[in-house]
Amino acid sequence: MEQERQPQGKAVCWTLKLWSVAVISMLLLSTCFISSCIVTYQFMMNKPSRRLSELHTYHSSLTCFSEGTMVSEKMWGCCPNHWKSFGSSCYLISTKENFWSISEQNCIQMGAHLVVINTEAEQNFITQQLDESFTYFLGLSDPQGNGKWQWIDNTPSSQNVRFWHPQEPNLPEERCASIVYWTPLKWGWNNVFCDNKYYSICEMRKIYI
Repeated sequence: MEQERQPQGKAVCWTLKLWSVAVISMLLLSTCFISSCIVTYQFMMNKPSRRLSELHTYHSSLTCFSEGTMVSEKMWGCCPNHWKSFGSSCYLISTKENFWSISEQNCIQMGAHLVVINTEAEQNFITQQLDESFTYFLGLSDPQGNGKWQWIDNTPSSQNVRFWHPQEPNLPEERCASIVYWTPLKWGWNNVFCDNKYYSICEMRKIYI
């Protein structure tokens, strides 16, 4: 009987050891998983915080809009006060006339750039904010005057929607694009001299928190 108890005792001992190893391994894995979740969460939370901090260097206050209800979705989209919200961007209509290059610099100083129009819906939204009496610079230019129009983010105009007025663009010397209201054609794009002074439209990415 004593000899039978010894193997059984050893078997129980090994079983307990295996269970202990398994439990410790699971605890270690759980700890690693929780740690990685915390790090990921902090990284995701810090990213909008950094962006918010950047925006606050240019803008004293922001306006935020509820844009989602699911836990997995970003909940709030923010734009600086007095900027218009549409899609994933914020827009500011400048009421000060300037050259194209200075208009772009003014946008950059606010953490933005001259507007890049990607869809008809965006074009329609923007024109609803404009005064038909004025011309506005877009972030579209033909630097070499060779018909290769490109957006300020280097996107070729051929890859975006285009809303040129009939027969535009025409003169190769007119290397900057504007949006202007012509009767009876309504709103459309026109190429103009870059050193003319016009109003402009700035665009920046919306910040999500």
